[in-house]
Amino acid sequence: MALTEVVRLRLEAKGFNKLYEDHREEWVDLAEGARKLIADRMPTGHKPTVDDIKKVLEPLIEINPRLREFLAGGQGGRKPLTQQYWVRDFTDYVLHNVYEPKLNIP
Repeated sequence: MALTEVVRLRLEAKGFNKLYEDHREEWVDLAEGARKLIADRMPTGHKPTVDDIKKVLEPLIEINPRLREFLAGGQGGRKPLTQQYWVRDFTDYVLHNVYEPKLNIP
């Protein structure tokens, strides 16, 4: 799934952009590891799509200790973010920032 503007704004309002920027290398490494893992299993001549990568990346992000601490309220003393969509949306945010999908207008 692509990252919509509404979702990006919701994530940034909760500080996910800072979480991403503060640990950018870690998120890029996770995304690249997921891409390489799925790419090695694709038929010859085929490249994985962002959605293919997401299927591998999302569980890795979900169990990431930094994200889990952030969702639990982290150091800031804010209420925990318990809704399930945060993991999915942050995964889209990571993919968008790492691979910067572009709109190809015909």
